[in-house]
Amino acid sequence: MNADVYEIFNSVQGEGTSVGVRQVFVRFCGCQLHCEYCDTGAARVPAKRCRVLDRHIDNPLGVAAVIDAIEDLWTPSTRSISLTGGEPLLHCDFIWELAKCVSRPIYLETNAGLPDSARKIADHIDVAACDIKLPEHKATGDYGGLLDAELESIEIFHASGVETFVKIIVLPETTEKSISGAVFGIKAIDDSIPLVMQPVTPLSVDLCQLLDLMDFAGTHLSDVRMIPQLHRMIGIP
Repeated sequence: MNADVYEIFNSVQGEGTSVGVRQVFVRFCGCQLHCEYCDTGAARVPAKRCRVLDRHIDNPLGVAAVIDAIEDLWTPSTRSISLTGGEPLLHCDFIWELAKCVSRPIYLETNAGLPDSARKIADHIDVAACDIKLPEHKATGDYGGLLDAELESIEIFHASGVETFVKIIVLPETTEKSISGAVFGIKAIDDSIPLVMQPVTPLSVDLCQLLDLMDFAGTHLSDVRMIPQLHRMIGIP
């Protein structure tokens, strides 16, 4: 089993409920969406070579090569493997095989738009960091279909016992109306699923706007947090 991988590196998780935790990141190539705020656009298309520290490996990579790179990068304070992208669920068969061969905890960062792929690997990951896109993100021409798929993936992970949380990127034009589908969708699954509201970087969202959105979400959900991108703020990968 092979996959195109953009880069493998060790850094600190800068987003979501595990912010500040050290991880080895495996960034896969490819994404089925086209969000306007994407900060990893280069990974949306196949890469000829994968970067690992100061060297490059020809793509596609086999599972053994990825595991070797993970182990080379592991440190005493590293806690998990972060599968990110691009969109890692495009490589669910590769992830399934990788998970069988490693004993390290696996943290999945996904746009959650591929529920069939989520179902295949739900029993093999430990944490699912699931995005819900908003209409103003312009990720797809079928927003309703994407939202339904995201909520289905979230429910799959949550029902499988995976530690699951949802992240929403807040833009200046984000309103209560535009997040309402996400908020009510999460509530219908389980109102205790954490919702992280992440202001877009560079910061251009008014604090009062963020607090009002948090209060709206908090009326329906029991765990709502505002967490900016730590890694972008302190200038690390």
